[in-house]
This record gives sequence, C-alpha cells and structure tokens, in this order.
Amino acid sequence: MGVITQATANPTGSTAAPPLGGVILVSPAPGPAKRGRTHRKTYDGADVLTTALQAAGLAVIRVSLPANGRTRSRKGSGRAPIERSMSVAIERLSIECGDNGDRIALIAAAEAADQALLSSRNAWQVRSFVLLSGRLSREAKGLLIDWQKNPTLCLVSSEDKPALRDMTDVYFTSKHPDSDIQVFEGLGSGLEMIASWKQQFPERESLEGTVAKWLRRELSAVGRAREVTFTTEDGWKIFGNLRLPDLNTEKVAGVILLHSGRSDRYVFADLERLLVRAGFAVLNIDWRGRGKSINKGKYFELSKEERANGKLDARAAIDYLSSQPGVDSSRIGFVGIIHGAEHAVRGSFGDPRVKALAILHGYIPADEKERAYVTSGQVHVMYVTSQAHKQVTQKMRELYEATPDKLTRFLVFEGGAIGYQLFELDDRFQSTIVEWLKEALAQ
Repeated sequence: MGVITQATANPTGSTAAPPLGGVILVSPAPGPAKRGRTHRKTYDGADVLTTALQAAGLAVIRVSLPANGRTRSRKGSGRAPIERSMSVAIERLSIECGDNGDRIALIAAAEAADQALLSSRNAWQVRSFVLLSGRLSREAKGLLIDWQKNPTLCLVSSEDKPALRDMTDVYFTSKHPDSDIQVFEGLGSGLEMIASWKQQFPERESLEGTVAKWLRRELSAVGRAREVTFTTEDGWKIFGNLRLPDLNTEKVAGVILLHSGRSDRYVFADLERLLVRAGFAVLNIDWRGRGKSINKGKYFELSKEERANGKLDARAAIDYLSSQPGVDSSRIGFVGIIHGAEHAVRGSFGDPRVKALAILHGYIPADEKERAYVTSGQVHVMYVTSQAHKQVTQKMRELYEATPDKLTRFLVFEGGAIGYQLFELDDRFQSTIVEWLKEALAQ
C-alpha cells in the first residue's frame, strides 16, 4: 500500500488563513536495486520541490507508492490499498486547506504517476496535474482525457524514451489551454530531474520554481467557493454557490446562473469553474422549489403563479451578488435555461445593473414590454436554440433580427437538444458562453 511519508499542512505555520491550495506529491518507493546515488537525487528533488511549493503558499503531503509492478497489472484487491492511501491523503489535505479544500493538485513521478492518477479518479477536489517523467497505462491516459477541464504540466528528459512517449501523448490529447510540456536533455527521470537541473543550470530559473509558479496560478484560477443563502422579498430561502476569483485588485463583473425547472444548480458545475477561471464572480443558485431551496415547498407542488415568481429569486440574486466585495455592481450578467431564462429576463427587467443575458432555449417574451426590453440594445442577449424546436427558434430569430445591438448573438444547433444537454454534445459550447460574456460585460 502507499505510505504517507511527510505532511506539511500549513506552509507558513500561521493559523490566520488557510493555504492557497494543496499538493499531493507522489513518488515511487525505491526498491533495493534503486537505492544509491539516483535515490539520493530523487529524495533531494522531492525536498527541494516541497520547499518551493510551501514558499508559494501551498500545503504539501508526500506519498510514496510501491514501485514493484505497474498499476496496469494491479487489479482488484491489489489496487485497493493504494486507493485508500491516496484517498486518505487527499481528504486530509482538503481538510487542512479549509475554505480552499477544493484546490488540490497532484504531482506524480515516474511509475507512481499511473497508480496516483487511477487511485484519484473519484477525487473531485483535484484540479491540476504535474507529471514528472510519468509512465502511464492506456487507462490512465483515458482518465486524463475525461478530465479535460483540468490542466496538465508534463516534464520529461528526452533520453527517457518510454516516459517521453507517454508525456507527449498526454500533452497532444489535452484540450486545456494551460496544459504544457517541457522536454529536457540529460536530466534523468522523475524527481531526480529537479536536482539535476539545479546542478547543471544553477543560474537559471529552477524547475521547482517553474512547477510552483504554474500550480499557484492554476489553483488560484479555481476561485474561492462557498455555499451561501439569501432571502427573497416573498420569503423564499435561496441556496447557491458563490465563487469569487483570486488575485484581483480591480472589481470584476458578476454572472448569475439559473437552471431549468427539471434540474438544479449542479448542472452548471463546470460552467461555474470556467467563469471564475475567466475572472468572473459567479452566483449559481437553486431557485424556488428546486435543490435545497424548498423552505416553502417543492417545485412541482407549487401553483403556476408561485412558480412564475421565480423572477423574484433572480432579482434577489442580483442584489446579493452586487453586494459582494470586489464585484462591480454595474456589470451583472445571467445564464438561464428555459424557465431559468424567463426568470433572468423578468427579474432583470428595468435593472440597469444587468448588461448581458445568455438565454438557452424555451424563451418567448410574455408581452410587448418584455419584447421591447430584450430588443432595446440596452442589454446584450445571446439566444440559443435547436432546429427541432421550430416555434421557439422562429421567435428567437425575430428577436435577434429586431435588435440593433452588435453584441447580440443567435446560435442554432442541429437536432432537438435543449439547455445543458448541449454541454454534453458540444464540448466547446460552455467556452463559447464564457467568451461572449467577456465581451458583453467588458468595462
């Protein structure tokens, strides 16, 4: 099984604030044949890297995994002890990081990379990967493809041919813009590259510094998240996720996410993270009757009139997000799906703080005043629909053509998918929404 060899939970020793994030540093435990000079350089590399990560404000837990046999051959009960060790390390680090417990990175070296990745497949807290000469099975490479929203940094020395092949595979299959690969010569393998670089290039930026800087940037991009509640004017207690970006000196625009009537806030889990990575403050709510916002009843038990008052939830969300420190209250946007889109339009009607509405399916104006609002050019609108929904598509097209605003967009997808179903059919769609909001909510 794996061995947690060192835990450094608070990089500064201070109890005033939690670390910015945490790192699980995984290396293969050396067998008798590997002890000696190479083992010494590996151990020194791990020490130096740990120090650099702590200096960057990151907590570190070091784990050694058995090197006798690749994970691809460790099936069933043979993998279970390793999975338990990784789970314990991740949970311990997440707790120690407090409010930043969802900002965990995994650094894994050589043969241990395969075991570390496969044993962390269910760890939602893990956001970034650094692979040092990582040797990966086809299963582990497939897992990284599934984790496309998490960036990967690959470091490898060219003489290590098997690791070079695996690392280039990872880099070229990653679609994340922050993923990167650095290929060196004559540095050895895994963590010994850290010590070798320091010996060969003492005047150049250290490899441990490069890794620490990259991880600090990527984990900061996750933002600060917490569950929040606020109360509407008619007494509904609304639950939501508030996620704020880090390292901003200027106020940022805010985006409110409103799901459909048959879902809850968790359909926006990925979009929530993409938005905060792009620098937005995000409020992702369960509106009345859905998710945890059920203090006055569940959605399908409510009257038609009570359901329609979801616009009051949107209105209260504007007030709540606008009141947060660091949020520019004059630049608020919405993303709404079907009934969520209706609530976004009707809740923002006449509110000058709202500058952008991304409407995903099912929306038709209730009256001429509402039509005049969305076509006025005072608010930028992105209309999204599918060809199979002919009536809605025609109405949205008419709204788009009646709008003088140059930032208003009209997107039509083939087939009959609606709302968040498009997130699964088109892996670029959520990024399209983010890029449009960056334009629409620019200062």
